[in-house]
Amino acid sequence: MNIERRRAGFTLIELLVVIAIIAILAAVLLPVLSRAKMKAQGIYCVNNLKQLQLAIIMYTNDNQEKFPENPGAGTSLKSWVAGVMSWDNPIQPNLENTNIGLLTQGEIGPYISQCVGVFKCPADTIPGAKGPRVRSVSMNGFVGDVNNIANYISGQTMHNWIRILKTSDLKLGAVNTWVLLDECPDSINDSFFAVQMQPGGSAVWTDVPASTHNGAGGFSFADGHAEIKKWLDGNTKAPVRRLSPCPDNSLHSPNDIAWLQQRTTTQ
Repeated sequence: MNIERRRAGFTLIELLVVIAIIAILAAVLLPVLSRAKMKAQGIYCVNNLKQLQLAIIMYTNDNQEKFPENPGAGTSLKSWVAGVMSWDNPIQPNLENTNIGLLTQGEIGPYISQCVGVFKCPADTIPGAKGPRVRSVSMNGFVGDVNNIANYISGQTMHNWIRILKTSDLKLGAVNTWVLLDECPDSINDSFFAVQMQPGGSAVWTDVPASTHNGAGGFSFADGHAEIKKWLDGNTKAPVRRLSPCPDNSLHSPNDIAWLQQRTTTQ
């Protein structure tokens, strides 16, 4: 005699319980994965900045302790790196946004072994019209300032801050002087990062550092180390808005600008 066997299966209640458990696990794990991704980006960013800083140190060793030039001239190849980044559109694309030749033909190009990826922060993910922009890094305007621009930027009231043309000009010490940073995607253009040095908290942003690492940005220093700086002021931590000129230019960030001034140069 055949006995029909009843097939086992999930009840609706059991299915709903499984779905609820999956949803809870996702809610718990997604923030953890997000933090892990941000940490990995931070490590990658620091490594890129270290590689670029090492290239600059090798350049100074080969050139009588002179820093590579930082003329603020945009496409000039007589510069530590060339090219001007901007927001563009398919009708009027900025071809320099994607031109890696401008990275390798600058003065530190021979020292990076064609590793052009080191010029780009992994947290800078918003592309231009023709794809990812090739550079997110700029140089301290007082370092390699062969055209004496840094002392005459907009709003500057004193013109006797030390330009750091050679390693002997590092009066703050190599460990305390930043050389490269990740610049805000809205702010970046040429490779020269201007810092207003007015004392007393009156300075405002002329160029704006990146805050793409969850409210923090990357820096390298003249001794070769690199770090991620967590910003304190809201005007420094504004989201990328894909606007030019940068909406945060001319705004004040008293704590963050003071931190940057203390590590930029001295009199």
